[in-house]
Amino acid sequence: MTGCVRLVADPASCTPHGAACRSAHGFTLIEILVVMALLLIVAGLAVVKLDDKGERATRKFAEELSIRLEAARDEAVYAGQPVAFSSDGQGYKFWQGDTARKQWIAAPAGSELSPRTLQGQVRIARQIVNGKDRPLGDRLVFNADGMVEPFMLLLEGGKSQVAVEGDALGRVSIRDVNADAP
Repeated sequence: MTGCVRLVADPASCTPHGAACRSAHGFTLIEILVVMALLLIVAGLAVVKLDDKGERATRKFAEELSIRLEAARDEAVYAGQPVAFSSDGQGYKFWQGDTARKQWIAAPAGSELSPRTLQGQVRIARQIVNGKDRPLGDRLVFNADGMVEPFMLLLEGGKSQVAVEGDALGRVSIRDVNADAP
């Protein structure tokens, strides 16, 4: 039994070559620490998932929408034809202006400006153009010179609100809105 420190009452649990002795009915400190670390990681992930309140999804859709609005502005300038945006609150689509026929044509599926449906709890709640509320469904027009009426689209998801704003030059930005503000 040389080299083996007895930690248990049963000396038969020690190996003859000096390996650490261990009880047949317990856990080592390392095993307990590993289990505790795993439990803390799982608990942390659950807290992050439950504490989200729709903020990430709302922010993600706002970022995607801002990129697509800038693409609509660029398309209007490049094509020399107006491009419009409209939303029913649950999704949105882009329209290409046909100035010769004086009508709007929905952007084709599969293009960068194809229609999108918002997922989960995210929705477009308000559309404000030139500081005035406009009903959802009204078109927001990007002219062929790149100019657009200043606008704000309010996205809501859970308890989160994000504003997608555009200035007269068609530059689009995103900002978080305090949901508790009147």
